[in-house]
Order: sequence, then C-alpha cells, then structure tokens
Amino acid sequence: MIFLQNLFKTSDKIANLLPSLLADSSLLLKNILIGLHSTRFAGKGENFWQFKEYNQGENINNIDWRKSASSNKLLIKQNEKEIAKTIYLFFDKSLSMNYRSDIVKYNKLFYAALLTLTLCKLFCKNKEEVFIFNSENKPINCSNNLNNFNENFLKNVSEHSFPDLSYFKEQSLCIFFSDFLYDNTDLKEILKKLKNRKILGHLVHVLDPMEKDLSLNFNTLLKDMETNDTLILDKSKNLINSYKKKLSNLQSELSEICIKSGWKYSIFYTNDDITKFLLNLSKTISLNKQQFI
Repeated sequence: MIFLQNLFKTSDKIANLLPSLLADSSLLLKNILIGLHSTRFAGKGENFWQFKEYNQGENINNIDWRKSASSNKLLIKQNEKEIAKTIYLFFDKSLSMNYRSDIVKYNKLFYAALLTLTLCKLFCKNKEEVFIFNSENKPINCSNNLNNFNENFLKNVSEHSFPDLSYFKEQSLCIFFSDFLYDNTDLKEILKKLKNRKILGHLVHVLDPMEKDLSLNFNTLLKDMETNDTLILDKSKNLINSYKKKLSNLQSELSEICIKSGWKYSIFYTNDDITKFLLNLSKTISLNKQQFI
C-alpha cells in the first residue's frame, strides 16, 4: 500500500511539472527568436536570400534579367544553403538531477528538460529532424509532433546511463545535458566512438548554484540522492576545499574530453540567465553545423 501511495505521489509530481515545463519553454522560445539572428549560408537551397553580381563561369540561368536591367549589372539570385540535420537531445534523468537548493525554483532535471524542449522547438522551426531520448533511453521523434514529449521524459532512472550508440545516425549532431557527477570513463569512450562516425556535439554541464561552491553552514546534514548515504558537515573546511578541487578537476576533464572529440563544452548553473545561455548555445550550434557543409 505504501508503495502504491509513493507511486501515485511521484506520478502526480511529474504530471504537475509538465505544464510548467511546456509553458516556460514556449515563453523562452519567443525570447530566443527575438534575440537570435539566423545564420545563413549561400548554396542551392530553396529560400531566396539576396542578389549578387554575376561572375564569369556561373550558371547564366540564375541571372535575374529584370533586376539586372534596373541596376545596369548582371545579378543572380543567391539562395540559402540547406543545412538541415538530424539532431539528438539527451538529458540525464538520474536521481542526482533531482537536487534543488533554496535559491532556485526548480531542480536540475527540470532545467535540463526545459533547455532540451526549447532547443527542440527551435530546431523544428528550422525544419531539422529532432529526437529526444525518453526515460528508457529510446529516441522519440519530436520534429513533427511535440505531443510526443510527455511524462515519460521526466521519470527518474536509478543510475546514470547513455543511449545505445546504434541509435545515432552518422554525421548527426548531439547535445547531452547532465550534472556529470559520476565516473566519466564511459563518456570518454562514447565520445571517441561518436567522433569516429563524424558525429559532433555539445556537453552541457548542468549544476545547481549551491554545487558551485558548496556554501553550506557547518553541522549541515548532507544526503546522497542516489545512495541515501548521509554525512554531517563539521567545522573543518577540508571537505569544502576538497569538493571544490574535485569539481574543478571534473570540469577540466570534461573540457579536455570535448577538445579531443571535437565537441563543445559549456556550464549552465540553474540560476543563470537561461535566455542568454540558449542564445549563445544556439549560435555555437549554428557554427558547429557548418562543418558538415
């Protein structure tokens, strides 16, 4: 009976998060679209971009004679290059992502899901094929139907895990959101294999601001969200200094893994300006996609 009560309670909690997530994502997307200027590339796409002066050797069928007559120059239409790609968005759903300090509204899982959903909407507007991984680490196509994003994307899993690499298409683009508070040996091997398949991507390190400097009062009870182990923080500062050093080493390690794999690494604290962060991330992604052109 207690198990069923906990099950219903957890289910209700997840269900209540979803409306807030969808509403916040829609509002965030509007702000992103206002601030984001599309990066365009000349090519053989269908959307007209601009006129340019004709150069010898170019296809004369592209000359716009009416526009040329009014300007006394031979002008051709230059179209926007099609750079649509397959994009995979994965956010960590392990129990450590449930952490939230008192100075933020939601936990890390919510913000990772919010970043994922907003990027999905943004990519869909650019006619990209977008997959989001659910709690079973199976890719769900959300390009044509965002209703595919449901409560199953927010359910926790007991341990950190990554999707099967067989799901990823070659020369695709991936974005992983996680706190990465675990042994990253598997991550290093995964990115190495993805690099061999010409799959580029981004690691977004999602952390609560309290995890940045562990600014806790002494005699505070700490509890591991995954193992339920507890620890009382005493008056010694050795623990805090050791923690800060380990976090710094982790961030350096993740950055180094990305450099070797041709990926990008960024850190998002859940009290950061999320609009500004997504703007910068979107621009970086646009530049990263050019490598496939």
